[in-house]
Amino acid sequence: MRYWLAIVLSFQLVGAWGQSKYFIGFTDKTDTPYSIDRPADYLTSRALERRIKQSIPINTDDLPVNPVYIEFIKLHGAKVFYSINWLNGAIAEVLNQDILNEIANLPFVNQIQEVYNPLKTKASISSFDILPTISKKQNIFDYFDYGFSSQQIKMLKGHTLHNNGYRGQNMLIAVIDAGFNNANSISGLSHLWDDERVVLVRDIVNPASNLFEEHHHGTIVLSVLASNLPNELIGSAPQASYALIRSEDASSEQLIEEYNWVYAAQIADSIGADIISSSLGYSQFDCTEQNHTYADMNGKTTPAAKGANFAASKGILVVASAGNEQQTSWQKIVTPSDSPTAIAVGAVDADGKVAYFSSIGPSADGRIKPDVVAMGYGTAIQSATGQMGTANGTSLSAPIISGLAACLWQSKPNLSARDIRDLIVLSSSNFSTPNIQIGYGLPNFAVALDSILLDKDFEELRIFPNPTAGYFSVWLPKNETITYSISITSSQGAEILNEKFQTTSNFYSLTIPDHYSTGLYIVNLKAGKKIYSGKIVKIDNRP
Repeated sequence: MRYWLAIVLSFQLVGAWGQSKYFIGFTDKTDTPYSIDRPADYLTSRALERRIKQSIPINTDDLPVNPVYIEFIKLHGAKVFYSINWLNGAIAEVLNQDILNEIANLPFVNQIQEVYNPLKTKASISSFDILPTISKKQNIFDYFDYGFSSQQIKMLKGHTLHNNGYRGQNMLIAVIDAGFNNANSISGLSHLWDDERVVLVRDIVNPASNLFEEHHHGTIVLSVLASNLPNELIGSAPQASYALIRSEDASSEQLIEEYNWVYAAQIADSIGADIISSSLGYSQFDCTEQNHTYADMNGKTTPAAKGANFAASKGILVVASAGNEQQTSWQKIVTPSDSPTAIAVGAVDADGKVAYFSSIGPSADGRIKPDVVAMGYGTAIQSATGQMGTANGTSLSAPIISGLAACLWQSKPNLSARDIRDLIVLSSSNFSTPNIQIGYGLPNFAVALDSILLDKDFEELRIFPNPTAGYFSVWLPKNETITYSISITSSQGAEILNEKFQTTSNFYSLTIPDHYSTGLYIVNLKAGKKIYSGKIVKIDNRP
């Protein structure tokens, strides 16, 4: 399957006219009628509860774009489709150079970039090959009869979550995709409508369209997440609630789709989604001037990566497909999976062997990517026609992780999104020896659920992420006194941090300050009378 989108913002006013579309960026949010003291004007109560729970303050990123600026560019001839609070700008259609020049000269406009050129477009999203599959006999001790989906759930010990009652209840997952053809009518998903657990349906590409008559890609992804057909197909979070958002235009491969993704993530935030499940990714485009380079896969350059970072900063867990590029000239991960805050998911087969197509890492700045893997080769799905079968792609491994992450978070409601991400990685099979193909490996959700199991054979300190630009977390071994001390020492022996702390959490987070050089550092943790040591590599991730 192909992936989508990229961008470098500039003032270069070039390209075809007619139906060309642009990102128009603004200088500020001064004199906006909105206030960080009245967040209920633009965020739902569920979104506010998520922030309160994770001690996340409301800031100017949350404020809507100044409506006065929007009206001004409309008066100058722009047709505005939507505005993006996080990037402080709007996507608009501009008909000719004179209008564009007028808008560029407005004092509050600081950047304009063409994001869609109608003369350079072609279909960008391929169809899945639906292959037959074989059902497996139910284990009498399992709550669900998984049928065809047994292996993709059980290889991650996801059935342990389900058997303990954690099936996604009261968790909200936003699925950002290319369309949900017949998702409202196929058998495996009918329970979502029967139980009123589809809380939002939104088409960003064409607001006037019927989302359920668009591309089938999102339907297949949703079937991996949410299906509830005993003895045939059980999703990773069959009892979660869902928001279905179309950001991808299957008829093109252009930069606007990456902005659509950011806008979709912003919508997910505003309605209080806990998790974003994204089986989209971007690197190359129909317009070569829009193309990303591998250097852009540093987690902070592309619009999609910026959007993922904003979403995570609001307390959302972002799960993204790593891409299907290993056998193409690109080979590497795609954005937004390059985001340091996103869980990038690669694909393996039923035996845990890496899929031939699964994009490899690392990120351009040297971080471990993909983060984890799940079954993306021979994954059990239901098609938009209702056919049961298997299909391939990291588009399918990502929703397995998204759904099980929702179940895990349901079991540990007091943890933050970052804690859940760390716990998934720390439980993974390859944590001690991560590589560029499978990252930290296959998560073990039984271990993550009963996180005390991570203390078994605890000898070397578990540190994540590693390498890091500075911020990292340490897994804390069980300690009856809950009194710890931690120190960081450079490879030359200079102590740069030494502090004591008390906590009941399984994690402790700290930072190597920016002014310290890149390279190897030693982290020592004292828990009671025992001392644990680990190594961490600091990398340069400055703009």
